Amino acid sequence: MKYSKIISALFIGLTVTACNYETQVSLYASDLTEDTGEKPIYAPIMLMGEGTFSQNDCGKIRNKVEPSLQNYFENVEFKGCSDGSNLDNKISFSASAPVHVGSVQNGIATTDFDLPFGVLIAYDQNLPNSKFILISRGDNYRPFAEALDNAMTGSNLLQNGAKITLEIQNDTRGEISFTSTGVFVNGAAISRENSETFPLQRRESIHVKLSDVSQQFIKDDGWEQIGRVDFKK
Repeated sequence: MKYSKIISALFIGLTVTACNYETQVSLYASDLTEDTGEKPIYAPIMLMGEGTFSQNDCGKIRNKVEPSLQNYFENVEFKGCSDGSNLDNKISFSASAPVHVGSVQNGIATTDFDLPFGVLIAYDQNLPNSKFILISRGDNYRPFAEALDNAMTGSNLLQNGAKITLEIQNDTRGEISFTSTGVFVNGAAISRENSETFPLQRRESIHVKLSDVSQQFIKDDGWEQIGRVDFKK
């Protein structure tokens, strides 16, 4: 089975002033074309924490973070520590998260996630070539955030939520397009009033960063629509 790749980065602050969270999601277009049914795709993710700790403290940080990850994600594996930005360092874990693909008529919008977050790919059966990408907060988001905040001094995931970035890769044989509003695409801001469409040729990719407003919707309301991928008929 081919998996979509979701790379999630949770920036774990070790001091009150260094707490910042981000989730990066990478999807392959070919994985959006077929319904997953009741069984989701269990996609690989990467969880990375960046904060003010030394490389010598890597083992201590791992012992604090890993139990929370193991309780709320699947297939958690420690990957190591590395240099971060400025004087910070990063700690990395791989894990798995669910992706559901299905039609609105078949109830895809009511899908629940047991894990802290997941991805929904929704479409109307009358327009099967237009797939909407949604990020959904899972049932265990709150207990996961509380566990992480309790484990790490300075962590404030529950209150602040997480920044979210997507990478959409066209691994199909033809051209696709991505349409969205109110996001940053390849670093450029897109208005909320007027949508913009970006064509992707075969093997091309696009980077989409959510606005603070969209990230707040996910934290407070439980989900947010990121944009639409259109496949040629």
